[in-house]
Amino acid sequence: LSNVVMMGMGEPFHNYDNVIEAVRRLMDEDGLGIGQRHITISTVGLVPAIRRFADEGLQVRLAISLHAATNEERSALLPVNRRYPIEELIDAVAYYIEQTNRRVTFEWTLIAHQNDSPEVAHRLGRLLRGMLVHVNVIPLNPTAGYDGAPSDPDRVQRFVDVLGSYGLSATI
Repeated sequence: LSNVVMMGMGEPFHNYDNVIEAVRRLMDEDGLGIGQRHITISTVGLVPAIRRFADEGLQVRLAISLHAATNEERSALLPVNRRYPIEELIDAVAYYIEQTNRRVTFEWTLIAHQNDSPEVAHRLGRLLRGMLVHVNVIPLNPTAGYDGAPSDPDRVQRFVDVLGSYGLSATI
């Protein structure tokens, strides 16, 4: 076991104290001894928890599910955005970067003709420009019960190219 990502089990920051305790145990030399930089906590963007995490003094990676660059679009995909709008999330991320000097990964699932256009990429580029961030671009995996479809590979590449024009690193 060399890498651990805390995600997919519910929102990790809803169980903050136990997640941090688990991270410390994973790092413990008497336990698994996994290096801090090989552990990632993935969140939908609980602003108070991101700020608290920034003050932990850990070198654990932080990933945030973003998927939209406006409050209206993000609230439709992630209801948590109604409580913690993008402006507050970006402020918390800036605080995290300032405190830790660590890069933050933004997860962006591309949904065909919903959030994969060059115009959306430009909005995202303007939102994140100048920040120590990386965008993980993930073409949607279709699932039963959801009408969204994966983006065409050309649209995916164009999206990444637009982000690059803002100086943002992105991987597919």
